[in-house]
Amino acid sequence: MITKHAPYMGERGYGFTQAMQRARLPYRTRNVVTGVVLFGFVTSVYYYSVAAVKQDDFDDIPLPPVPEKTNQ
Repeated sequence: MITKHAPYMGERGYGFTQAMQRARLPYRTRNVVTGVVLFGFVTSVYYYSVAAVKQDDFDDIPLPPVPEKTNQ
């Protein structure tokens, strides 16, 4: 089965053509900055959540007694 590659793909079916790389060049810096900001936000939310849970102290909550198993 012969498949036709997209016009922006390279001759071998992978990678971008030189024209596509030039067209994407002005957006590269903005995309990298956006990715870094999103990664930083997600990482900070994760570490805040871990720190908030870590400070909880459940020592004042009584635990129910462990039921004893009987041999029958």
